[in-house]
Amino acid sequence: MNINIKSLSIILILSLLFTEMISGQDRYDICPLKVGSELPESLALTDLEGASIDFTQLISEQPTVLIFYRGGWCGYCTKQLSGLREIRQEIDELGWNLMAISPDKFSEMEKTAAKEELDYDLYSDASANVISAFGLNWKVDDETFVKYKEKYEIDLEAWSGEDHHLLPVPAVYVIKDGVVQFHYVNPNHSTRLQANTLLAVLKTL
Repeated sequence: MNINIKSLSIILILSLLFTEMISGQDRYDICPLKVGSELPESLALTDLEGASIDFTQLISEQPTVLIFYRGGWCGYCTKQLSGLREIRQEIDELGWNLMAISPDKFSEMEKTAAKEELDYDLYSDASANVISAFGLNWKVDDETFVKYKEKYEIDLEAWSGEDHHLLPVPAVYVIKDGVVQFHYVNPNHSTRLQANTLLAVLKTL
């Protein structure tokens, strides 16, 4: 009976998350990689030392919890990254590797990792190739770009070193054997997957 209740609880959680994600995606022209999809190939990331890393090989080494976040300039993102630090040991004990990707150039990511005292890997996707391959990319319009830069002193070009003005919709992907097992994609950047929900999902896989 307890097993059934637990299973029903997880199904309910996932159903609510799916409904919330779909309702928000109309605001962006995105088509996220779905559960059951195989990972895109021939993609590269940059580690914090500036070295090029093969994304497919990196993910194939161990079941992975992959976080896509907007950048170190985003308070919601840094709060999420710090929250994941708190459950990193539990994620490890469940047999999963934790890593995060953003369009920030590696030198900016290094600052974020140090400031937030992160003990897991961050990778730069400054060109937004991996972000785009996952169908999470959206372009900041010119008006918003100027607003960020002049009102909030956030220069997206300085952070990424690129002029594409692309950001990812914040997302969490759970990947095993090269296949997406679970994803949470929410265009409302202020709402992130709760840590206890992520752990509950990992325990079912």
